[in-house]
Amino acid sequence: MKKALKYSGIVALLLAIVAFILMMVTNAIIQTSGSLQVVTAGTTAIFGKTEHGALVDVVYKPSVLALIGWILALVGMLILCLGVVLPLLKVKALDKFAGLLNLIAVACLVVAGVFCFLVVPTYFAANDADVPSNAAIGAGWVIAGIVYILAGCCAIAPAVADFLGKKK
Repeated sequence: MKKALKYSGIVALLLAIVAFILMMVTNAIIQTSGSLQVVTAGTTAIFGKTEHGALVDVVYKPSVLALIGWILALVGMLILCLGVVLPLLKVKALDKFAGLLNLIAVACLVVAGVFCFLVVPTYFAANDADVPSNAAIGAGWVIAGIVYILAGCCAIAPAVADFLGKKK
């Protein structure tokens, strides 16, 4: 078990990277009406977009929670990357704070995963529109949210194993 827990940091980092890529390249919102589909790209939901038309410019504002989730995912991945790379380089500077940093990374990833599921109402609220009844979250964002939460679970696994091991 200890050998498997040794690799939990890199597994969590890889899962977070997969979820991050899914969040960026898949559709965040899908509206279906008959055979017509209107999709909102993940990057549009995170960063917003301006479409320049002949007469007017259409501005799509970003979902605040999607942007915060994206930032939290970056912070979580950065902390996990530090946790993977620094021991390989034999750097002992952050050993005192490793547990706290790991908890911060877990919290960031889990909150980012939850925020992935809240993109539909927050996107329409940011754009001052009612949520249409035919609007649904994209499958890529659902998978990204689940994978972010899984990454958080993988990152917390060594701490849980230590806690349970001390109880005996």
